[in-house]
Amino acid sequence: MIRRVVAKGVGGLEQLEVEEGPAPAPPLKGQVTVLVKACGLNFYDIYVRHGLNPEIQPPCTLGLECAGVISAVAEDVQSVKVGDHVAVHCPQAGACTQQITVDEESVIVVPRDISFEVAASFTIAYQTAYFSLFHLGGLRPGGAVFIHSAAGGVGWAATQLAKTIPNVTVFGTASAHKHEAMQENGVDYAIHHGQDYEREILKVRPQGVSIVLDSLAGAEFTRSQNLLEPLGKVVLIGAKGMIEGEHRSLWCILKTWWNTKNVSPQSLIMKNHAVAGFHLTELRKRDSKAFRKGWMEVRDMIADGVLRPRIDSVWKFEEIVEASKQISERKNIGKVIIKP
Repeated sequence: MIRRVVAKGVGGLEQLEVEEGPAPAPPLKGQVTVLVKACGLNFYDIYVRHGLNPEIQPPCTLGLECAGVISAVAEDVQSVKVGDHVAVHCPQAGACTQQITVDEESVIVVPRDISFEVAASFTIAYQTAYFSLFHLGGLRPGGAVFIHSAAGGVGWAATQLAKTIPNVTVFGTASAHKHEAMQENGVDYAIHHGQDYEREILKVRPQGVSIVLDSLAGAEFTRSQNLLEPLGKVVLIGAKGMIEGEHRSLWCILKTWWNTKNVSPQSLIMKNHAVAGFHLTELRKRDSKAFRKGWMEVRDMIADGVLRPRIDSVWKFEEIVEASKQISERKNIGKVIIKP
């Protein structure tokens, strides 16, 4: 028997619990079994718990990513072996468990000097930032990036990745008590959530920014477009505006999408702007080679010390409510980890 963290129904924190169930069956063709040592939590887990993902609905085991040790492999598996340390991607959730069986394409070997906490922290956040900035955004030397929630998991990763390009300026929003950490991470201009960020950014860079990484949607999507320089891009990576606190609100959901400005092709043409969206799971579905290449590049940059994931806090499975509140109440700086 093994333990797993589940959302037993759609709703708030009261739906979270740790349950016990049978261990997974031995791996079949093309599969591996992983003894899980650490699991990464993401804001996306809150979307799932609130029933906002049509493909993953409660009751379900939470978690899009984890890390651990390969404990068994099918006979035909060549890419990994028993004893390897791996990061695991679970696009249909299920990562928050003591033991998991997945196909071999869902794991990537990580060096043993990378901790399990760090190995569980980079698959979602760093790849989302990597593809948004470099593939969709086309960030170039001398550019500028504005990141909503720059102290969160994706924001922390995006700041470090942006700074691998020469002479890039990074603007980011967060609560005031997070500013020092953000600036140490590479944010050049930290803006308080309550400030008029549009005015603050244009005061420093009147022509606007090259890329806005928008995780909020709603009215902020319109403001994001107002901040673009010629040839600039908004990359929409989430819609946190749909969730306020720990209660699902149909009003918040409708208001967010109603206020998400329809994009006018004529306006984009006349302003030389672009709008894009990114969803990591869909990328893996449609272009698994690109997904894996990006995954390996991010891992190698971490191994080389170019990127430095920050672990905000580590919790036990039984502390899943407190760990989830750390994210939903926007208290975290970097990644929240839970461990079996």
